[in-house]
Amino acid sequence: MKVFLKYISILLGFILITMVVLDIVYTTVYNTGAYRNKLMWVRDMDNITLDYVLLGSSRVNYSIKPNLIEVKTGKKGYNLGMNATNIVETIALFEEFLKYNTTKVVYVQVDVQYINEMPDPIGEVAWIPYIHEEAVYKYFSQYSNSYTYYRYVPFYRYQKFAGRLGFREVVSSATGSGYEYPDSMGYMPLKGMLQQDEEFVPESTITEENKLYTKFIQLCKKNDISVYFFTSPYYRLRDDLKELHLVLPNYTNFADSLQQQSYFSDPVHLNNEGAEHFTEIFIETYFSEAH
Repeated sequence: MKVFLKYISILLGFILITMVVLDIVYTTVYNTGAYRNKLMWVRDMDNITLDYVLLGSSRVNYSIKPNLIEVKTGKKGYNLGMNATNIVETIALFEEFLKYNTTKVVYVQVDVQYINEMPDPIGEVAWIPYIHEEAVYKYFSQYSNSYTYYRYVPFYRYQKFAGRLGFREVVSSATGSGYEYPDSMGYMPLKGMLQQDEEFVPESTITEENKLYTKFIQLCKKNDISVYFFTSPYYRLRDDLKELHLVLPNYTNFADSLQQQSYFSDPVHLNNEGAEHFTEIFIETYFSEAH
């Protein structure tokens, strides 16, 4: 029995040491490797001054081309939209950006996901490698006790989110295979064309104010940053989003601004051609002399 217990103890010790070492290796890669998501890019920024920043989910990530805006207006900005994020991750990302960088204006894409007040199960994943950092842990742990396990159990977070943070992603980042965000200024193109000509019916409706947007507005005021909210185009959206006009300042609804099916990759995302046209509309709205 003593031999058996000794063997088990050695095995458990070996497993624990292995998990600690792997945790350190993975975390180091996510701090120093090629960009696998926009958060890695933002964390690498230092002393950058921009005319504007675009924030939101995939519906801004795939919709607005900062390179085109710079060519047309001379204004420099970054598209920091990240897939599957809501206002929780958006606040965290903007606070991260503001640690060492500045912007005059921020444009935030908001839509039927306005009501979400909890971290997105996919959007939160980009933050998991940094959960040991006190500020990150303090911010996210208020939403769930799960972050305590992510922080204190070695390598657990990388095992749980292996599909998005696992071996393949680590190797890609460590070997320099990342996204060239600086070249595109953050814009990510989508290909393909929407095939089905059907109305898009949201799963949820906006019924009350989300206080996290008030927190975001206060963050902007504190840093003397002008903030504008907008909704990117949908294809045949069955919702007029009138509630957003009541709960958000400086809000513009572009949901119906493009209705040509060939401009969409799916009902909620523009393809590259659609993004070109929407960027022109965006420029006319926000960067004209009349604005």
